[in-house]
Amino acid sequence: MVEYQTHEHDVLVIGAGGAGLRAAIEASAAGASVGLICKSLLGKAHTVMAEGGVAAALANVDERDGWQVHFADTMRGGQYLNDWRMAELHAKEAPDCVRELEAWARSSTAHRTAASCSGTSAATSTRGSPTSAIAPVSR
Repeated sequence: MVEYQTHEHDVLVIGAGGAGLRAAIEASAAGASVGLICKSLLGKAHTVMAEGGVAAALANVDERDGWQVHFADTMRGGQYLNDWRMAELHAKEAPDCVRELEAWARSSTAHRTAASCSGTSAATSTRGSPTSAIAPVSR
């Protein structure tokens, strides 16, 4: 007969990509016991392997490039079919989230971490001002 180990947690997060890890961090910070399940090696989730970025209007290149411009660009990019409230929340909250990720990266001792960079992306405004993005880099 096969024996199984049983683990009990307040919260079980399925998926160890960026969203899953962020959910696990938030639940843990709230005092919950957290279990995390991933189908691959931890740190090899799609978010990391895709080496994508996160768009946020930090106004570090053009002070006019605030959340309103990011919101308008997001809506236009989605041909106005996106959920406007979710796009608005993303545009408003993304800068603080990017700064939080950058702070974690600065304090991290991991070999792969995140660094701030500026570059054009799908969220670039119509006047050509690049948004700030966070992308993984090797150390």
